Amino acid sequence: MKDLTQIKLSDLWKEVKTEEDFWGELKPETRQYLKMLIEGILIEEQSKALAVPRYKRKLARLDYRNGFYKRDIESSLGLIENIKVPRNRINSIQFSLFKKYKRKEVVLIDLIKDAFLSGLSTRKVGEVLEVVLGYKISPQSVSNIAKSLDNAVLAFHTRALEDKYKYLFLDGITLKVKTLAGVTKKTVLVACGITEQGIKEIISFRLAPSESEDSWYGFVDNLYRRGLSGKNLGLIVFDGSASLRKAIDIVYPYNPKQRCWVHKLRNVAAKLPKKDSKKVMDSAKKIYLAETRKDAETTFKNWVKDYKDKYPKAVECLSKDIEDMLTFFYFDEDIRSKIRTTNLIERSFREIRRRVRPMACFQNSASVNRIIFGVISGINKSWKSKPIKEIKEFTQKN
Repeated sequence: MKDLTQIKLSDLWKEVKTEEDFWGELKPETRQYLKMLIEGILIEEQSKALAVPRYKRKLARLDYRNGFYKRDIESSLGLIENIKVPRNRINSIQFSLFKKYKRKEVVLIDLIKDAFLSGLSTRKVGEVLEVVLGYKISPQSVSNIAKSLDNAVLAFHTRALEDKYKYLFLDGITLKVKTLAGVTKKTVLVACGITEQGIKEIISFRLAPSESEDSWYGFVDNLYRRGLSGKNLGLIVFDGSASLRKAIDIVYPYNPKQRCWVHKLRNVAAKLPKKDSKKVMDSAKKIYLAETRKDAETTFKNWVKDYKDKYPKAVECLSKDIEDMLTFFYFDEDIRSKIRTTNLIERSFREIRRRVRPMACFQNSASVNRIIFGVISGINKSWKSKPIKEIKEFTQKN
């Protein structure tokens, strides 16, 4: 078995049919990373031309920095717009990066993919930049460029949040991930929001050891501290975890809560024999399909009466949480189907699972974190132009 220092980018692709299939969702993020990398290299080239690092003074000098201008570059990833190009006061700079750029781009994109999959070492960055520029650069410059490539993920996890969400969905997702130690399960805590205009967004995620009360409280409290105070939250939909429910009650004690019907019915079905499961579950589904809360309560009481003697554990499973199950009936009939489950998160992570599953090996949790971030960024961008019609129309009517 190869150790971490021996693993190359090519090793990580051996079980993937095509790289293009894997990187499809990551293309916008890869393009943004490439832009940051180019800007870092241009600053290094300017420093070499002036023989003075940024923010340093030198008495005898022939030229001075004079801000930036912007230019676009056509790349294999699409047009990279508004690249900040350093400018000198007196003499123009002949950037070696722009000479035969297409050849150099292949090396730079491989470096960025390495950053997503296994992180960056200053040694790796230094080797690539020496190929691109034709000369060695200082360790400090290498370190600065390497850090810029990892800052996007950190920025996502620490950015200030707007208190603009009308509906908040919280769920814990399990990913099976191949590592050097074998297949392991990763727990991902996820928060997704919908605005009054019907815009969906994966707000945050966190890799956690488990769905413990401490893990959930830390995650939910972080949302609050970053700006999601809950003043505009009309409903919090959660997956049914007792630990999550406690965390929500502490951080958002006054906001209405809705327990996910899909998760609850899975729990109920697990307490039924297979031969009778379909009949009992079809009857239970009529509860949430009722036209009014009063009708739902009546349907529930009849369901309990029909099955409490034969399947007491299944009936008790649903009965203990029935109040949290019916909160969504206080909302308009047109949007109820969108807010009674955490399916929004489940569907999003199907794509993430599809992307993660083929990978031969991730070196650490940070590499999984980068891939999830990349896919989520792509999902969020696509969602901006696809609001939920029913919620948007409901807001306009009211």
